[in-house]
Amino acid sequence: MRHSPSAGSAGSAGLEPGTAPERVHHRRRRRLVTRSVAAAATIAALAGLSACSDDKDDSPDASATPAGRICDGALDEPAVAALKRLGGTDAFEELTGKTAGGQPNRFSLSRAAAHLHDGTELRSRCTVYVPGDNSGAPLVQLDFQAADKPPTRSGVEKADPDKQRTYYPLGAYAATTEENSTVLYFACPTKGKDGTKPYVDAGVFSSANQLKGHSTSKDRMVILNSVARHLAEKLGCADKAQLPSTVPDGESVTP
Repeated sequence: MRHSPSAGSAGSAGLEPGTAPERVHHRRRRRLVTRSVAAAATIAALAGLSACSDDKDDSPDASATPAGRICDGALDEPAVAALKRLGGTDAFEELTGKTAGGQPNRFSLSRAAAHLHDGTELRSRCTVYVPGDNSGAPLVQLDFQAADKPPTRSGVEKADPDKQRTYYPLGAYAATTEENSTVLYFACPTKGKDGTKPYVDAGVFSSANQLKGHSTSKDRMVILNSVARHLAEKLGCADKAQLPSTVPDGESVTP
């Protein structure tokens, strides 16, 4: 902290007790102490802000982003409306900072396409938070990875018969499970270190206690379908993917 010259001279002057200049000296000292305390408080506040900014490296972005710019701008109009309904707000925060593999946490279609065959530390995931929520859990997190084959409806129901699901006629397989899981497989051959995979497994994890609106299943699928369709275009497999611009109503199955 830099002091003014007058403050410095007042603090160093040698004055005899009981003299008139002493009262001036004391007044100056009181002003100096007051200013020093205020300056110290300011520095502490700035340090706190700096610490908060550092903590944000692996947290939601401090500034809210309009829904239309979330997930690298890959949300079309129906998906933007769906995200707003799910979050109950018009703007959101995306995870910033770096992954364990040194990749940016903020979602990128190009990075998602490039790392389909990699682990989560390298894959690009779109992690979306509601501003002001302090739970630490995202509203939704979208993830994309290469896959050998899609699940089948009969196989899923046999393996876990007690869950409520809604199936959608999209891609090779599309379904939501209760309020947590949203899955969409689409045909899109890609090559990686583990060979060629004929499908992409697109998924959404969601925090059930944060979801708002009356059509949370379809809204989640609308968001996932929009980003998946943009990814398919980036990968050059849009014709095979069978991801329409409009998501039809699903078929709900209750155990």
